[in-house]
Amino acid sequence: MPINIHKIPFHIRRTSSDNLAVFLKYKNNKNTVFTVIRKIKGNREILLNELAIICGHRPISMPRSIVIKGNYKNKIKQYLKGIGF
Repeated sequence: MPINIHKIPFHIRRTSSDNLAVFLKYKNNKNTVFTVIRKIKGNREILLNELAIICGHRPISMPRSIVIKGNYKNKIKQYLKGIGF
């Protein structure tokens, strides 16, 4: 049974090149990696809870993005594509 995208309480817009807005950010001379999700609309709390389950870490909610310590780009993209984004 396909998931109805309109019933999901959050939305992540795609970039101008039609990719999901999930990026990696490196800090401390590329010793520390963060996964950054941008272009989020809707209920952030539900998305934060879903990401905590997927990644095993509690994400940090920033004003324009969500940040998770570690490289979870592929897991998050796979999850978002799986629910219809």
